[in-house]
Amino acid sequence: MDIALDSKELLPVGVCSGSSVYRAGLMAVLRNVPGIDVVAELDTAHYSPRLLRNHRPRVLLMDLDGFDVENMLARQVVNRTVEQAVKVLALSASLAPDAAIKVLRGGAGGFLHKDTPVQGLVQAIRAVDLGGAALDPQVAGELVAALRYSSSLEAAADPGNGVKLTPRQRQILGLIGHGLANVEIAAQLQLGKPTVKSHISSLLRALDLRDRTQLAVYACIHGFRAYAALPVN
Repeated sequence: MDIALDSKELLPVGVCSGSSVYRAGLMAVLRNVPGIDVVAELDTAHYSPRLLRNHRPRVLLMDLDGFDVENMLARQVVNRTVEQAVKVLALSASLAPDAAIKVLRGGAGGFLHKDTPVQGLVQAIRAVDLGGAALDPQVAGELVAALRYSSSLEAAADPGNGVKLTPRQRQILGLIGHGLANVEIAAQLQLGKPTVKSHISSLLRALDLRDRTQLAVYACIHGFRAYAALPVN
């Protein structure tokens, strides 16, 4: 499968990590991907969202292992970065469900393992840039396990318990769970983009969720990804 992005327009990407070796390796890999332009290299120790103003990446790959997720990342760094119209794709060697929830609630558009294969990483970058979401399969599995044993997590992750969705809403929710953006959903289902946007707004209201990233997490946790390929009569 071709992992190249549309070469007509380069996608500016930034890399933030506390490890110079990891930064160098990640940047070397991405610079060999057609359609991606690595415009910023940031050290976690000196990171500040205002540093992005000079480089203006559309997507920032953020190595979580250099941040204190509990005290800083989800509440401050990601949120302030997103406010500057920079999409955040979080990377970590640890896929703890509580960290994933904090980061996604903070505004990150994706959460992946640092050892994600290049093809998967590039696809995640593209999905996040287009307004979609990217969630590591293991994260989804860990979230499911956590929900089974934690009533507090269950309350946070299942606000739509008992809510009935239409077949079309289930299908669109499933596609969001697979990381598709609105334009991709519209093309796959042969619907107008305003129609897709209307369905997503209805889903957010029905499930009492804030954004499409939470919709993607919800879809993964509750098995809606299986509805993506089902026909709607």
